[in-house]
Amino acid sequence: MKTLIAFLAALLALPITLAAQKEDNVWIYAGNRINFNTTPPTVTPVGINYRTEENITSVADRDGNLVYWLNGTSLYNSKDEEVFSLRTMGYAFYFYGLSIVPFPGRENVYIFVYPDVMLGAMVASVVDGSKDLLHPTITEAYAVFPYSSANWDGVPFFFQKYDSRDFWLLYSYGGRIKVYALTKDGFSYTGNEYVLPKYGGRYVDLDGCEMTPDRSKILATTMSMPISVFIDLDTKTGEINNINPINITSMEAFAFSSGNKYLYYTSNRKMYRIPVSCLAEISTNDEFLANSEFVGVIGCDTGDIKFLTSGGVYYMPIDGSDYLGMVKDCDTDHPSLVNHAVKMARSVSEHSTSSFLAFPKTYCYPYGFSAVAACGGEVQFVFNDENSNASFLWDFGDGNTSTEPAPHHYYQSNGKYTVSLTVNYHSEDNPDRTITEDVVVTNVMKKLVIVRE
Repeated sequence: MKTLIAFLAALLALPITLAAQKEDNVWIYAGNRINFNTTPPTVTPVGINYRTEENITSVADRDGNLVYWLNGTSLYNSKDEEVFSLRTMGYAFYFYGLSIVPFPGRENVYIFVYPDVMLGAMVASVVDGSKDLLHPTITEAYAVFPYSSANWDGVPFFFQKYDSRDFWLLYSYGGRIKVYALTKDGFSYTGNEYVLPKYGGRYVDLDGCEMTPDRSKILATTMSMPISVFIDLDTKTGEINNINPINITSMEAFAFSSGNKYLYYTSNRKMYRIPVSCLAEISTNDEFLANSEFVGVIGCDTGDIKFLTSGGVYYMPIDGSDYLGMVKDCDTDHPSLVNHAVKMARSVSEHSTSSFLAFPKTYCYPYGFSAVAACGGEVQFVFNDENSNASFLWDFGDGNTSTEPAPHHYYQSNGKYTVSLTVNYHSEDNPDRTITEDVVVTNVMKKLVIVRE
């Protein structure tokens, strides 16, 4: 079975760099608000008593500002005020697999998905903060999804459509994956249903998924160790091209490095990494180990690993430690471990990291533009929105402007340029927006001058 994940071997590196937006770098975790937009991270206690295990989810705007977060029983705003409580049948229960994402094309409107035990279904509700972001209007059961009592906590996973504001929803239940699209018009079923492999005579369901940092593909694990399922999902089309299980006994938690060069994972209190380019040839656990590189000793069990859009890989000890660890220089030849990178602050609930099994699943607001370089200084800019009524004003940072929706611009010299785009929707309900990105241009041809004596 030598047909593993060719998608990971074919990840593309664009010849132009956009500075990462501060999308998902504020976490509500272990009774703390951790702001990774500062150096070092700012850690402050959350002033409420709550419990969470593997189900906390948050959403931030494109500037990295926390908007809403879920803790397994309730939805909170950025001021930590409860705005919606999930039904729990009158007893303590904490849901898994909760997700909240921006509603594409709707300003300050969000969708969150959770199991409704009274309806006996997985439902999506609308959080409309267009009039009051802190106190939104909740439309319950906006959409209802298939439901399995054997997996009643459900596993809904959202992924951004490549280079777009839209999302794909992967819903796993009963050994199957169904793919839905979330656009400005709401949910639609793509008709794509996929059967997951069996392990020990049982179907498996997805337990965790990570999107590659270039947002083109996903990697998934299942609930049935030691099986890991590598899924080749095309985030442009929503189609799954390949599902390939590997009997990996050596991977506990994993995350891609921010540069998409390595897959980091933990095993037996140690940290390892494997080049993404090697994964296409791996089909057995022995091959997985043979291609892995030892990074360092953690000295404790880990619950989860997570990379940041701003760079760095963090890992969570679950031995009662009050620190988060970090992998520095994770995309270089010489990474290093910092086992006490971020000190937790004690909250009123007196939680330590040992009370938590997973990092928050965070979602950003997919709003911005992309830049693709050709040669000779040419760069094509594309705004990620399908609103046909909008008008545009581009400032390329070198004194030139354009009003075209997807302009081609020629830079005269390499360097970093601050590019801004102002979008006018011509609507009172949708105000003007200005987006600013730092673009690094490296494709300008250098002139060769021959000097004759």
